[in-house]
Amino acid sequence: MTRCLIAICAPAGLLALLVVSVRSGIVAPDREQALRAAGLNSLPPMMLWAWERREDLTFIDPDTVGVAVLAGTVFIRGDSVAVRPRFQPLIVPHGTRLVAVVRIQASHSRPPSLSALQRTQTLQAIEHLARGNIEALQIDFDATNSQRMFYRALLFDLRRALPASLPLSITAIASWCIYDAWLKTLPIDEAVPMLFRMGPDSARVREYLAVGGDFPTAPARRSLGIACDEAPVRIPANRRVYIFSPRAWSRGQEAAALERLKAWGQSFAR
Repeated sequence: MTRCLIAICAPAGLLALLVVSVRSGIVAPDREQALRAAGLNSLPPMMLWAWERREDLTFIDPDTVGVAVLAGTVFIRGDSVAVRPRFQPLIVPHGTRLVAVVRIQASHSRPPSLSALQRTQTLQAIEHLARGNIEALQIDFDATNSQRMFYRALLFDLRRALPASLPLSITAIASWCIYDAWLKTLPIDEAVPMLFRMGPDSARVREYLAVGGDFPTAPARRSLGIACDEAPVRIPANRRVYIFSPRAWSRGQEAAALERLKAWGQSFAR
């Protein structure tokens, strides 16, 4: 199997995932949405989150497994915006489908001002981090109620700034996807319900899923997010599944995750 080192950040913070692809031309809005939906549908059924650590994933089969790689973290505090790019290498087989993930971390000790300038700087930071030959961009931000207007405006800014055919995904607190209509107002193509580390909502969400519940919002019905060490009793079938591991991925972990997903009724036909 060919080894390909693809994710080493330059000191200046540029994530060179592969090569920057150039897109041009004007596409009708309905056509743009259809292109993004087709792009998401073509992703592998299992996506491994590769967080900030060295990951050697040369054992994966790119036909069934893709990688959602943390490109960097944007810290918002007070009136400032700080960026920490990915510094750890990612090693994957040739042909691996990549989703760039950008984490937004809001300070608790110095709450962000959420000003228009801070939003613009955050947008610029995301654009800087997520360059490369990627299949989609995923934003990971556990926005509080008071941060929702900022986040919503940022996502609209981001949708306008991104290539029209590039899907925009977000991770989503599970309760957002079940009990909250807020997701319907966002310009996103995918919301990934996070079915782990759910905190106070854990028991309610697990019970809802155990009796056959599903996510009513359309963007939240494409995929799911689980963790290797915290699996729900049941998940809706035939979804793309993003999987988090608290430690570096290994062949054994990936094989165990694959078998668990098959037992849940997930389809791995491409």
